[in-house]
Amino acid sequence: MKAGAMALLALLAIAPAVSAQETEPTASTGRDEGQAAPLLQRETYSYSGAGRRDPFKPLDAGAELGPRFEDLELSGIIFSPEAGSVVVLVDRSTQRRYRVWEGDIVGGAQLLDVTPNEAVFNVTVFGVSRQETLRLKNTDKEQGG
Repeated sequence: MKAGAMALLALLAIAPAVSAQETEPTASTGRDEGQAAPLLQRETYSYSGAGRRDPFKPLDAGAELGPRFEDLELSGIIFSPEAGSVVVLVDRSTQRRYRVWEGDIVGGAQLLDVTPNEAVFNVTVFGVSRQETLRLKNTDKEQGG
């Protein structure tokens, strides 16, 4: 008897919810059946690309940007304070050599200063700059002298 009473109460609780869902389509939309659907309106945005990169192109453009600074190794320095020093860098992944003078940019880094044994670069990545110093390996220890 209790189970029957519980079933009756559950049925009475569900009945108003079911009847609320069963409404005529024209009453819910507030329009006649022959009337066209309303037009959808949405916000639009404009992007002024003057002097900016295309936001839909990937950041990595491949070989046209050159090597990454992290892949470069200092191979040699031709030190000449009067004529301008030259730094020779080697890309570890491609073995390509780059000759860089003071002020030149390679791999997202600008060569700032050259001494007989080291080169100082200003590395800029995503707008953040830091200084990195690359030093020549000591060849005397490698040759045993």
